[in-house]
Amino acid sequence: MSNNNRDSGGRFAASVDDTAILKAIDQAPGPVATAAELADILPIGRRAIRERLLDLEERGKVARKTVGARSVVWWLSRDDTSDDTPDFRSGFGALTGSDFAEQVEAVGDDLTRIFAKASASCSLMPITPTHEGS
Repeated sequence: MSNNNRDSGGRFAASVDDTAILKAIDQAPGPVATAAELADILPIGRRAIRERLLDLEERGKVARKTVGARSVVWWLSRDDTSDDTPDFRSGFGALTGSDFAEQVEAVGDDLTRIFAKASASCSLMPITPTHEGS
């Protein structure tokens, strides 16, 4: 077995440095990134990415939140002492100062109208409006 990839302490040397991981998180298409997304970008596997992210979290460089039974999202810490969850409504990471929140609300309103129209056209029984006082 070769020792070419080991550091002076006998541990395997990282093939991707911390700066590359932090840059990949910063350039992710959304305000957060998953280990799987980072593994697709960087030449390193999911398990190694998770271990490196945990190390970066201990050093205050990134923060995380569990968003499902097994899903964890990661983002760059605002500062080295902050463990707060980012305010997605007001910040949206790199989209701060944009109208992204308003665009999301507009899409939600559009979808509500589309679903209401679709459910009305698929209804088995016609809905009769009721008027007060009738």
